[in-house]
Amino acid sequence: MRTVTPQEIKQAIKTSAYPVALTGAGISVASSLPTLNKKFHGIPIETILHRSFFEEHPYTFYEFYREILRWKYCDPNPAHYTLAKYGISTVTQNIDGLHQKAGSQKVIEIHGNLRHLRCEQCCILYNTQLAKSQTLPLCHACGSILKPDIVLYNEPIQHWKKAVKEFLKADLVLIVGTSLQSSPINALPQLALESGAAQITINVHSDQFLHF
Repeated sequence: MRTVTPQEIKQAIKTSAYPVALTGAGISVASSLPTLNKKFHGIPIETILHRSFFEEHPYTFYEFYREILRWKYCDPNPAHYTLAKYGISTVTQNIDGLHQKAGSQKVIEIHGNLRHLRCEQCCILYNTQLAKSQTLPLCHACGSILKPDIVLYNEPIQHWKKAVKEFLKADLVLIVGTSLQSSPINALPQLALESGAAQITINVHSDQFLHF
């Protein structure tokens, strides 16, 4: 497969009527964020991010969560800024908020975000600051353990219908920093392809290929 140059990517974006990006952890590697193959205290991050782990080991889960709250202080890299610069609608699997920090106005966070904690009983949202002040944050109303507003394994993704609509409108799909191993996420680009969209995949060095 021929490698597309940054100049060709730029031209494809500029001539596209409705480009849409699907981003994953790889786009944020240049911002010093880890991918899921890393470990925390010897435990694979992917294991920690399962719903069952949250339920069975909430204290360890929140230790990890307080660690990843530092992601909010990381800076976007050129790939984030380029998507923002060209106003590209972005569906992201990331929870780091770097697309918005770079200035993107249209971001669909299908795996949630690091801005809120949620009481699953009362449906009340809390600021994540509570996770810093309490070892195990609890709902002020009912006393239940709060859950970060992120999608864990074995939970349904958020905003699926909105994501599908974006890909059905797309005439150009940019797949950036994701291997599309997860279902149903991997079905989104296919929807666009079936509607005649072009597709460009950038899975390594996205900060260099999307730097214009």
